[in-house]
Amino acid sequence: MKQKIRDYLKRIIKLIKLEEMSFLPGHLAFYLVLMIIPVCSIIGVFGSNIDLNTSLLRVKQNIPNAVFNIVSSAINSNNNNYNMILFIIFSLWISSGGTKAIIVTSNLLFKIKDKDELKIRIKALYMVIFLFLLIFFLILVPVLGDILIKFITSHLSESGEKIISLLYNIIKYPVSLFLIFIFLKILYTIAPSENINSKYMNKGAIFTTLMWLILSRIYSYHLNNYSNYNVYYGSLSNILILLVWVYLLSYIFTIGIVINVDSYLVSKKIDF
Repeated sequence: MKQKIRDYLKRIIKLIKLEEMSFLPGHLAFYLVLMIIPVCSIIGVFGSNIDLNTSLLRVKQNIPNAVFNIVSSAINSNNNNYNMILFIIFSLWISSGGTKAIIVTSNLLFKIKDKDELKIRIKALYMVIFLFLLIFFLILVPVLGDILIKFITSHLSESGEKIISLLYNIIKYPVSLFLIFIFLKILYTIAPSENINSKYMNKGAIFTTLMWLILSRIYSYHLNNYSNYNVYYGSLSNILILLVWVYLLSYIFTIGIVINVDSYLVSKKIDF
């Protein structure tokens, strides 16, 4: 058993050490940061008739305070105009560079040769829309869940309200994690230019889902209790914290690709 674990870790480390893997987390993080503000702006437009401020506190416990401040400001900016629409379209186009990097890296690791640049660019565009929906989900669903439960319980008796609230508090995290897992599994599956059975994407998607949650909590705890970026970076501290947080998430996502590739190569008895 110990030998199997050592062999597994050696294979994973070998893949992570590839030169192409060194640039993907930072490359992806840059484009993800570009997507955050447009996503938040769209949430602000959709939630213009809803009081989001109270429910946004649910999101706060899962992300660093500095990131929450940026997200909250963007959602409440009320930039519902023509320029904002152009900004969102432009951001989606620019962000497709990140999903293109995911496609190219996935093809490299899965040993797929695809030199059709137009095909890759088109796939990158619809992948960035899918990634856009994932970020949209991560931010908005907890908010809408609270609003929906409040609406339902307002029409129930006191005992019914307690039961529904208890059930909601029990299932909300497992359901959210499961849906994030599904989103990630689909994203990992459609990235390669050849059809690869989605069963090989399970380990990477599970790893990324759990590690995103764990890492975000640890990073938030570290920032709240041990770090004071304001002393060194002043007004830029929130931006720096956002960049580091997104980079860490991107690195976890990249390791998820590696885990999926290892599952595929081992099953096919292919040596890298």
